[in-house]
Amino acid sequence: MVHLFLGPDDYLKSEGAKRLIDTLVAPEDRDFGLEVIDGACDKADDVIQACDRAAEALYTASFLGGGKVVWLRDANFLPGAKGRAVEAQAAKDAAAAFFEGLQKDAPPEGHHLIVTAAACAKVSRFYKWAEKNGKITVCGEEVKGHQLGKAAQERLEALLPQSGLKMAPAVRAAFAQRVGADTRTLVSELEKLRAYLGQDGAEATLADVEAITSTAVGAEPFALAEAILQRSPTLAAKTVERLRADKNAAFPAAVSILNALNDLCALRDALDRGWLAGNRWDIPSERLPTRLARLNGWFLGKQVEAAKRYTLNELRAGRHYAVEMRFKLVDTTAQDPWAIIEATLLRIVMRRAKP
Repeated sequence: MVHLFLGPDDYLKSEGAKRLIDTLVAPEDRDFGLEVIDGACDKADDVIQACDRAAEALYTASFLGGGKVVWLRDANFLPGAKGRAVEAQAAKDAAAAFFEGLQKDAPPEGHHLIVTAAACAKVSRFYKWAEKNGKITVCGEEVKGHQLGKAAQERLEALLPQSGLKMAPAVRAAFAQRVGADTRTLVSELEKLRAYLGQDGAEATLADVEAITSTAVGAEPFALAEAILQRSPTLAAKTVERLRADKNAAFPAAVSILNALNDLCALRDALDRGWLAGNRWDIPSERLPTRLARLNGWFLGKQVEAAKRYTLNELRAGRHYAVEMRFKLVDTTAQDPWAIIEATLLRIVMRRAKP
C-alpha cells in the first residue's frame, strides 16, 4: 500500500510517517523490515539512485519474511515537481518509470511505501491512483504573511494539550507571537519551556515565556509591536534593519503594528475612563469590550505601562498612520516596503515637542 504525506509542514509529515511506521513494524523487526531512503535529491543522478533503491527495497521480500516498510523521505521529484534535481530528462524518466511501475504492479501484500513530500500534482495519474488505492494525508497548509499570527495561535492550541503545560490566553498569545507558526519550532520551544518549569501541569507565565523562548525568524515581524509598546525609536530602527532583507515579512509586520495600536487605543481609553485600579480591572468583566477582556495579570500590567506612554490622541493618530501604511504597501511596488514601515513607525513613536 502507498501512503503519501504531503504539505508544507515538515514536522507533521515526519511525525505522521513515524506514527504509521510504529503501527506497521515492531521496533525489534526494523533492522530488516524498515528501509529509509533519502528522497531530497540535488541532481539527476540522485533521483535515479533513489528511485532504483526504493523499487528494489519495495519489491524485495523481507529477510525474515512478513511485512516491510519503505520510507521515501522528503522526496522532491514527485509528479509536478520542479527544480534542478528533475530538470534532466534522465531524472524525469526515472521518476516516471518508478511511479508508473507502482500503478501497474502494486507492492506485494504486507509491503508499504511511505512517501513524505512537499507536494504532488493533483492532476497527475499517480496522485489520482494513490487517492483511490492508497492514502493521502495533507500536513499543514501554505500560510500567507498576514495569516502568520492566526496560524501560530491555532497550531499552538493544537499542540498545548500534549506539552504538559498550561497557559492563560494572554500567555498563549505572547508565546505564539514570539515563536511563530512553524510547528517544529513550536514543539521545540514548548519542550524547552516544560524542561525549565520542571513538572507536568505547570503553568507558564509571560515572564517565563520572555525569559526562555527564542524569537523565531518567522516571528520577527511581530517584534516591531514591541518597539511601539516601549515607544523606542532606536528599537524600531534596529528591528527594521534586521528585517529589511525579507520583503515577504513586510505585510505581517504592518498587521502586527496595527493590532498593537488597536489594543493600546482601547486600553488608553479605558485608563481615561477610570476602568482600571492599578493593573486590575475595576469594572465587571462582562462590561469589558472583547479586545480588553483578554488582557489580564502580568500582560495587562505591561500593556498598561505601554498605554501610559501615549495620549489617546497620539494613539488614534498612530492608528491612522498605520492604516495609511497598509494601503501604501498594497498599492506601491516601486518603493521599498521597509522604508514605508520605518517612516511610519518613527512617526508613531517619536515624541512631539511641547509648545
